[in-house]
Amino acid sequence: MSIPTSIAALDRAVDKALSEQRIVGCTVMLSENGRPVHIRSAGLADREAGVPMRPGTWMRYASISKPFTTVAALRLMDMGRLTAGDPVTRWLPGFTPAMPDGRRPVITIDQLMSHLAGLDYPFNQPPDGPYARAGVSDGIGDTGITLAENLRRIASVPLDRMPGTRWRYSVATDVLGAVIEAACDMPLSDAMARLVTDPLGIEAGFHVDDAANLAANYADDTPQPRRMQGLTHVPNPRHPGQIYSYLPERICDPTAFPSGGGGMAGTAQAALTLLETLAAGPFLSDAIRAEAHRNRIAQRHPMRGPGWGHAWAGAVLTDPVAAGIGLPPGCFSWGGIYGHSWILDPLRHRCVVALTNTAVEGMNGKFAARIAHAMAE
Repeated sequence: MSIPTSIAALDRAVDKALSEQRIVGCTVMLSENGRPVHIRSAGLADREAGVPMRPGTWMRYASISKPFTTVAALRLMDMGRLTAGDPVTRWLPGFTPAMPDGRRPVITIDQLMSHLAGLDYPFNQPPDGPYARAGVSDGIGDTGITLAENLRRIASVPLDRMPGTRWRYSVATDVLGAVIEAACDMPLSDAMARLVTDPLGIEAGFHVDDAANLAANYADDTPQPRRMQGLTHVPNPRHPGQIYSYLPERICDPTAFPSGGGGMAGTAQAALTLLETLAAGPFLSDAIRAEAHRNRIAQRHPMRGPGWGHAWAGAVLTDPVAAGIGLPPGCFSWGGIYGHSWILDPLRHRCVVALTNTAVEGMNGKFAARIAHAMAE
């Protein structure tokens, strides 16, 4: 599609989602060659207070935190301070989860960044599953423990697969955040500022002091989304047995550990700028960017289905026909369970971020599907 055609389709997606009360508010940004060509904020950041959504409104990122943590790791690789083949124990000697038979396999940085580390997420398991019994945090739905304690809990749960064998979405990026802390000898929040947000001049971080410019969050419901307050549980409509747990207040809690996989907040512009570094430009070397683009899995993508692989940068489109989407091969995409989606198209030098305050419609509902179609050829 041409840029004007894509912009018109994006606007239709926003208008339809608001008129159908699928979302409460959003900011959608489209860039080409590293420059914004369309910015649309619509709906409400806080419905009850009547506050409109604005381009500068901060939103809880959830898994949009992951590319931030990935780029921080890539920067360390460019500096020669971290390598993909490093065993995690080089940086975290106590992180040695075992197989059920007692073997403690080597887990590498590459496997953390590829979600091939043999780890898991609590929401992938039953409510009384091993991660729940160990008290593992996903960095979104609870607080009250340190990053070190969460690592201890993760490592206490036996692996159910050998690292490097099968892809599974997991807390691996939280472990990667701890590696970055160790490699930089400073808290992850400081390392993220030094490596990523300050050099890029973008507004994002692990803690919000003033919530006045922070969007409220809403959960899917009928006839309209309901406001999240306190611990809120929301079923994933694509997987009815899967329940996401949210604690919106976490981002304002100075004691909450910095979750590299889901604990950041920021603006849509910050997310767009960050993602663009994965496509082009001097912020990363061409060699390390090529590594970030490379598909790491041979299996059918367990979450995206046929035609998709997974790279350090996110899900990567390998076969558009099999995937049933009119995007060119090599596009990257992911989202965030607070209600976000993004697509990076390095071939056409385009990127779209669609941040909403409505979960999980903004991530994998009809709104997200319409955003993807707006980017299609």
